[in-house]
Amino acid sequence: MSDPAVTAPKARGVTARAVTLGALLIPFNAFWIVRLERVMFGPYVSTISLFANVVFMLLLFVGLNAGLRRFAPRFAFSQGELLTLYTMLAISTGMAGLDGVGILSQIVPHGAWFGKTNGWDSFLSAFPSWLVVRDRAILRGHFLGHSSFYTPAVLRAWITPILCWTLFVSLLMLVAHCLNVLIRRQWADRERLTFPIIWLPMEMTEGGLGTTFFRDRLMWVGFSIAALLGLWNGIAFLYPSLPMLPIGDTDLKPFFTAKPWSAIDWFPITFYPLAIGLGFLLPLDLLFSCWFFFLFWKAQMVVSNAQGWDATPDFPFIREQGFGAILGLFVFYLWTGRRHYARLFRLRNEGGAEARGEQWALIGVVVGLLGLLAFCLAARVAWWVAALFFAIYLPTILVVTRIRAELGSPVHDFHFMGPDAMLPRALGTSPLRQSDLAFFTFSFSLTRAHRSDTMPVGLEGLQMAKLRQMEMGRMFGAILLATALGTLAAFWAFEHQAYQLGAAAKFNQGFGHAQQAFERMSSWVKGDQDSHPNLPAVLAMGVGLLTTLALFFLRLRFFGFPFHPLGYAIASSWSIHLIWTPLFIAWLLKGLTMRYGGLSLYRRFVPFFLGLVLGDCMMGSFWALLSLLLNTRTYNFFGG
Repeated sequence: MSDPAVTAPKARGVTARAVTLGALLIPFNAFWIVRLERVMFGPYVSTISLFANVVFMLLLFVGLNAGLRRFAPRFAFSQGELLTLYTMLAISTGMAGLDGVGILSQIVPHGAWFGKTNGWDSFLSAFPSWLVVRDRAILRGHFLGHSSFYTPAVLRAWITPILCWTLFVSLLMLVAHCLNVLIRRQWADRERLTFPIIWLPMEMTEGGLGTTFFRDRLMWVGFSIAALLGLWNGIAFLYPSLPMLPIGDTDLKPFFTAKPWSAIDWFPITFYPLAIGLGFLLPLDLLFSCWFFFLFWKAQMVVSNAQGWDATPDFPFIREQGFGAILGLFVFYLWTGRRHYARLFRLRNEGGAEARGEQWALIGVVVGLLGLLAFCLAARVAWWVAALFFAIYLPTILVVTRIRAELGSPVHDFHFMGPDAMLPRALGTSPLRQSDLAFFTFSFSLTRAHRSDTMPVGLEGLQMAKLRQMEMGRMFGAILLATALGTLAAFWAFEHQAYQLGAAAKFNQGFGHAQQAFERMSSWVKGDQDSHPNLPAVLAMGVGLLTTLALFFLRLRFFGFPFHPLGYAIASSWSIHLIWTPLFIAWLLKGLTMRYGGLSLYRRFVPFFLGLVLGDCMMGSFWALLSLLLNTRTYNFFGG
């Protein structure tokens, strides 16, 4: 396998035809994602760090390119063009994903439709009219279906909130991707992060089907194992007389019925080839830390129940500890790169295209933040609330980006750890106005979970452009274009299908996420939740922060210290349940490989595990595409 860190000869990169093709494919991709994750109940391709649907489409283009190279070489795509397509489609997948713009599509109409039923009339005026749809006649089609999104009255009602929210998301992602430009040199060139998530797309596009990667027998062995498992289970799903292979969720909770063990809650084991393959690329200490800290959090729940400590609501405050861990990670990474960041703010002119790009990126951050602040002020949000929100949200997605760049973790969800959840816990709701709480309700679409964040995808796109000597400025432009188009396409894909099928009738979580957000606001307004600062929760945040910094100190002080702070943070949220077993298997296999074969044997086995990833993505996406074509549910190869 070739080393992704080795630069290739300069070739065509971010070309007009690649960007145009990516833009044309974004609406189809958004429609596919919404149909899979909202209508067909999976597979949830946007909930794992390497988006399987994008890998599948990239494989199709690699195959098409092989034919073009042979019969029409003049029209064949370069590696840079394929990577541009990959990046744009990955951005659009995140926008349309389960934790993306679709939640905004739920929140925008939710208050007007369910307000009277739930007694929310007292606070609905806090939601600005230009950010919501209030006409119940217009919303009837959204929730009940058998209608059209394209009637003039419906389009007039939706156009303003859709464009306003597209502006907001675009400004937010402008800031995020400008930050990517500012941190890339520190993380990639100075700290030499490996970006494991890009290994597979880089290998797939290196030269086509005739390259070493596609000729590697071990790769095809891994590919065949994963693909055949997916093929069997896909057929068994359609024909229940065949037994399903137990790859997915097998819950062990029913075996823990007596107290205090019953407090262990959901305890699944899974054998996802995709997660095992990605896990093999992770460092051994992180692999160990992920499954160890998963059991550590479970042990906290059991001990708390045994001692009666869980009589305090939310004890042992795992989310708050996880939030503290995020803050600790941000503080540490900010400190380790302090010289680079200080140089950026001194605005020294070093010369060179990348240095000039950093200067423009710094301006972009300022412009974007001012635009976001103006948006929030127009929405009647207090300036200090908006400032605190972005001061927490941006470091959070920076940490998610760092996790992927450094270690390539298969999951990074951080459920319910955003500033909209933690600020009321720390400050109480008494200093907050209803308009501030309404903004927190809207922001549920950004903070509910970080599984499909697009900031990491943008940094990976810039890193691939750098490694293959592509035009980084053009890649940055393609990322911003994909962000804006992906947001619009996600709104369109959700509403097109909602008005056809009915979000309340046919959609998985067609309004469930919005219901969560509005019920939370209702409890805030009534004083039932977080009316005063929650001291135990704040202490738990401090515990998480200090534990993370202590783990970093011990890793620096003692060579071979096995507990990784990132594992402590990653294991504090929901998605680790789905992959702790695959990560344990990957840890066991990689540990044996390194012990008895060393680095050379590890490198020899990497194609096998990349083949597992590719085979699972290919067959899982095949069933997902068949689901779209036949308009019926098919095998869900990954449950999110």
